Amino acid sequence: MKNLFFSLHKNSSQSGFTLVELMISMTIGLFLSAGMVALLIGNKQSYRDSEGVARVQENGRFAIEYLANNVRQAGLQNFVGTMATWPPSDYLQGWAGATSAPSGANLTVGVSGYVKNTDLFRVTYYDTNLTSVVHYTYYISNTSGLPGLREQKTVVSTSKTTNEELLESVYDMQVRYGIDSNNDQDIDSYVNAASNWDQVIAVKIDLLIGSNENNLVDAVMSLPFEKNDGTFFTATNRRIYQMFSTTVALRNRLK
Repeated sequence: MKNLFFSLHKNSSQSGFTLVELMISMTIGLFLSAGMVALLIGNKQSYRDSEGVARVQENGRFAIEYLANNVRQAGLQNFVGTMATWPPSDYLQGWAGATSAPSGANLTVGVSGYVKNTDLFRVTYYDTNLTSVVHYTYYISNTSGLPGLREQKTVVSTSKTTNEELLESVYDMQVRYGIDSNNDQDIDSYVNAASNWDQVIAVKIDLLIGSNENNLVDAVMSLPFEKNDGTFFTATNRRIYQMFSTTVALRNRLK
């Protein structure tokens, strides 16, 4: 009888967690959950950073290559018929950055949204696809929330002008012109604006490009990008910034 009672008592007994064990388990679970959340947030931020850098570099390469290609065409002529005067003139002009956009005959349509203290330049050449001389003006505008690189194109034969944004998040453009003052085909100096544009044989373009998204870096960035006032760029936000530069020879002016 005693053995039977002991057996029934043993089989009916239940085991479980004490309150202390439950509290410890919950605490461990919270730590594990917090770690997983922190890892997820870190991976997401790392992805945003990598994507931001990749986008800036992609935009910079595109902008530099696009501008360089058009600058190389400056002065291209249509030699069908009477031979044009060599070297061709009046196919390059630039404006150093100012507090307001420049105006004049070479800017047939106002450059709306012009970002002050950024440079503008214009190239002219015979576009074989359009079978016409075309003026291309490049400048920085802020008409869509973020500053961007814009192209104003005027087809001379039809007097048709278009203006479109090529690339957003381009914050500054500085242009220097290589001057050959003694006609020996060598650059004697670089200037912000030329007094005689026919002496320019090279163009140096500096672009400052930023990411579309903010809060990608821990602290604001400073870059050795020299602005028109002689100071260097320091950001006012935590976007990613990078500078891109190229120097293009005006091959239609070189003998």
